[in-house]
Amino acid sequence: MILGPIEFTESSLVSGPDIIFSVFGLPVTSTVVTTWIILFIFFLIFKLGTKKLELVPGKFQSILEGIYEFLDSTIGQILGAWKKKYYTYFATLFMFIFLSNIIAFFPVPWARVQEGVLVIYPAFRSPTADLNTTVCLAMITTVMFISINIKNNGILGYLKGFADPTPVMLPLNIVGELAKPLNISMRLFGNMFAGGVIMGLVYMAVPYFVPAALHLYFDLFAGLVQSFVFVTLSMVYVQGSIGDKEYTEA
Repeated sequence: MILGPIEFTESSLVSGPDIIFSVFGLPVTSTVVTTWIILFIFFLIFKLGTKKLELVPGKFQSILEGIYEFLDSTIGQILGAWKKKYYTYFATLFMFIFLSNIIAFFPVPWARVQEGVLVIYPAFRSPTADLNTTVCLAMITTVMFISINIKNNGILGYLKGFADPTPVMLPLNIVGELAKPLNISMRLFGNMFAGGVIMGLVYMAVPYFVPAALHLYFDLFAGLVQSFVFVTLSMVYVQGSIGDKEYTEA
């Protein structure tokens, strides 16, 4: 097969093709493939990191312990004693979102043949730049804080809470409850998608030279900040459902 010239397209430089392949007629998008890769990276990190734990940690173990202590402190500041119950979820959520945000920073090339032209594009696409991912994460958190509220107050107590402090507030309280998952999902998606669009416009303007500072900001710094914001707001919602109830060991 004879190939034509190699082509770098602006759209492919940002995200690559949307659909990679199909299974039983169902499309598998680049978001899904990148998510699989992230899960595999997590498996490798924790498999290697916990394979041989030592009292005097090496460099890799020290890094993992530092991450644990940072997350433990952050979660404990908001949830208090309840961090013992919810640490696993929020720590996993933070690490998944952070890695999803920054994975596009790593310039791993991929290629495909399209109409006789070899098109080169990034192998990874940030899953959090896809609204499906952020909405799914937000719905998991929503199910969590609603179920906690119902468990503590019962279904009737949860529904009566919409009329507090006065029945006049019922419409506003309902809107406020519905706005919680919308807030965290759209905030994360909007920031990560906008960062990709901006970098795409930069590539169109200067296709052969992109300032590293822009990648550091939109991929690394913004990725860390948005991970922190999403998880912090999720913990605030959960804490609001817990209220003043004291934590007791199961």
